[in-house]
Amino acid sequence: MEQTASRFSRRNVLKTVGAAGAVALAGCSGGGGDGGDSGRTIRQGFLLPLTGDLGSLGTAMRDAGIMATNQVNDADIDISVEKQEEDTQTTIPDAISGANALVNADYPMMVGGATSNIEIGNQVFVPNEMVACSPSNTLPTLRTFEDDGFFFRTTPGDRYQGFAMAQAAGERLDGIETAATTYINDDYGQLLSQWFTDHFEQGFGGSVQQQVVHDPVQSSYSSVLQSALQDDPDLFVVITYPQSGAQLFRDYYADFDTDRPIMLTDGTKSPTLPDEVGQDMSNAVGTMPAADGPTYDTFVSMYEEEYDNAAAAFTAQTYDASAVTILANAAAGENSGPAVRDEMQNVANPGGTEVTIDNLAEGVEMAANGEEVQYSGASSAVDFDDQGDLQAGTYEIWEFDDSESGINRLDLVNVTQDQALEPGN
Repeated sequence: MEQTASRFSRRNVLKTVGAAGAVALAGCSGGGGDGGDSGRTIRQGFLLPLTGDLGSLGTAMRDAGIMATNQVNDADIDISVEKQEEDTQTTIPDAISGANALVNADYPMMVGGATSNIEIGNQVFVPNEMVACSPSNTLPTLRTFEDDGFFFRTTPGDRYQGFAMAQAAGERLDGIETAATTYINDDYGQLLSQWFTDHFEQGFGGSVQQQVVHDPVQSSYSSVLQSALQDDPDLFVVITYPQSGAQLFRDYYADFDTDRPIMLTDGTKSPTLPDEVGQDMSNAVGTMPAADGPTYDTFVSMYEEEYDNAAAAFTAQTYDASAVTILANAAAGENSGPAVRDEMQNVANPGGTEVTIDNLAEGVEMAANGEEVQYSGASSAVDFDDQGDLQAGTYEIWEFDDSESGINRLDLVNVTQDQALEPGN
C-alpha cells in the first residue's frame, strides 16, 4: 500500500530515535498519557500578533484558529480542547516571551508564530520540543532550519512568492523593465526582496536598481522613498506591514508619481489600507499565498457567519494550522510535543478517511480511536513534505477595490518547486 507507506518518513524516523526523549517530555508537557481515547483534553496554544504592526491581521487569524477549537468543544464527543492565547505584539522579544508562557503552562503545540523569524524556534520551541505550526511564516530559510522536525507551516515559503512577484512584474504588467524595492527590517522583508530580485533579474530579464530597508512604524518615510526611487524605476515594490505601510504610502502619494505601478505582498493585504492612506491605491497590485483549498468556500461562509466579517489574509491558513495540530494531538493520544510531531504528516498527507471543516470533530474522534485520517484544508490540501513545508504553492494576484471585502482577486498562479527554488528556470 504505497499511500500508507508514504505517510511515514522523517517524523517517524525521529520518533524511533527520540522515543526516550518523548517519554521524558510526556511527564512535563501537559500530562502525556491522558487516559486513552476518551475524556481527553487537547492543549492548543496560539502565538499570534494581536497588537502592533500586524494586529489588524493577527486578531482575524486568531479568530479563525479558535473556530477549530470551538467545533471540537461544541461537539458531542468525549474530547475537548483547552486553549491559551499569547500576543506577540509583532515583536521578536514578545513572541519569545509568549512562547515561553505556553511552554511553562505545559502546552505541547502552538499555532504560530506569524512573522518570519527563527529566534523563537532557536530559543523556545526546539529546545522545549514544542510543535509549532505557522499559518503565515514564509521565511525561505526555514527549509534548512535545524528544527528536529518540530516546525510545520500551512503557507508556502517566500521562494515561491518571489517567483510569483517576478512573473507578475515580467509578464502581467506592461513595459516593466526596472524595479526598486523597499522592505521592512526583518528576515521576511530582506529575504523576500532578495528572492524577487533574483527571479526578476535571472528569470525575466529585468533589473532591480535599489533595495532599501525601512524600519517599522516611523513618523516619516520620505528619505527611504527618495533612496529607493532615485533612478525612477518602472515598478515600485513595497514589502511591509499595514501600520508602517499607511504612513509610507501617505508620504509616497504626497511626493511621487501616482501613476507608477506598485507591487505589494501579503503583509499589506489589508482592505482598510487605502482609507488609512487617503488614496484608492488603484495603481497597486499584490501577491500573497492563495487560500484555495478544497473547503475554502465553506470556511469563508462559516467565518463570516461566526464573526460578521470577511475572511482576511491568512485566516484560512490559521484554521488549517489549528485543525491539523488538533488532529495530530488526538492521534498521538497525549499532550507530548514529540508525539504530536510524529503524527502531523500522518493526519495530513494522503491516506485514510478524509477530514474537512465539515466533519472536523468527527475526524478528531476517529484519530483518537486510532483510525487513519487525511485532513483536506480550507487554504490548501495541507500536504507536508519532510521539511514540514507544503508540497505545492499557489498565489493570488490581488488589487484593492470598492467592494464590501475591499479586495479583488485578479488571478491565481501555481508555482512549482523547481520554479521557486531555482531562479531562471
